[in-house]
Amino acid sequence: MAGADRLDLSKPPFKVGEGGDARAVAEDFIACFQVIARLPAKVGTCVRAAFESAAVAPEEPLWIAACRIADDMDAGVGAGGANAYHNAQHFCEVMLNALYLSLLAGLDPQARAEVMIAALVHDFHHDGTKNMSATFRLERFSAEATAPYLEAAGVSPQVRARIAAMVFATEVTKGTRFARDCHLHFSAGAPLPAASDLPAPLTLIGTDARLALEAVIVGEADVLSSAGLTVQYGDLQQERLAEEWKQPLGAEHKLRFLNQIFQDFTIGRFFSPNLRDLKSAAKDRAERERKQDG
Repeated sequence: MAGADRLDLSKPPFKVGEGGDARAVAEDFIACFQVIARLPAKVGTCVRAAFESAAVAPEEPLWIAACRIADDMDAGVGAGGANAYHNAQHFCEVMLNALYLSLLAGLDPQARAEVMIAALVHDFHHDGTKNMSATFRLERFSAEATAPYLEAAGVSPQVRARIAAMVFATEVTKGTRFARDCHLHFSAGAPLPAASDLPAPLTLIGTDARLALEAVIVGEADVLSSAGLTVQYGDLQQERLAEEWKQPLGAEHKLRFLNQIFQDFTIGRFFSPNLRDLKSAAKDRAERERKQDG
């Protein structure tokens, strides 16, 4: 890679600068994502750059597994090639979002590796549809498709279970909220949320403070491109999702997601100013749309 097609590992999302402004950091993210969109083997390139930046040893089983998964994704395996949103570009963005959030949170290299591989595979083999009434259907697909790679690379059963839990935590209506509530329990003494109606992989988060933190990071990484960068980039993500779902998604839809479902960042509060910009823009647009309809 050279020139315009080279990833700059000295800038976000690969590095956290001192006293950075959230809006400036968002522009660095977007510049990186635009380079990624032009790469011929984007997933493998991003995985190797991210694991290097996270100071993960190349002999670490999670590095080995991630490279094998990435190379298969670049070959078209489970990469959502027909999907407008849940595709290789999204996989790369979420993994790099997770890298940056893990650096912000001060995770050690082992935890960074867990977070990054969970982010990489969270939509592995996504079929371009919604979960609908079968909550966690897509997350289960991804976790099951990932498991053989982890086992073949020598990842321990305990770590494999942690990664599956993080994948399940990206289900935004229940999984992400459960992970956040567990993290608040461990970090701030909030009540431990009920887990009786949740799938077994997810309930592990309620037993482990570090896992709860990691799961929150992966969940927030999943929506950072839509909810934490610029208004324009958030609009682009929504346009891609509307194309994939084959339905219009307007400002009211975005407001419901930002205000009622996602609400705010926990680990990624650095990006909250950008989220406020998105909410304000969506509110103004929704009001204009209501006036036009009325």
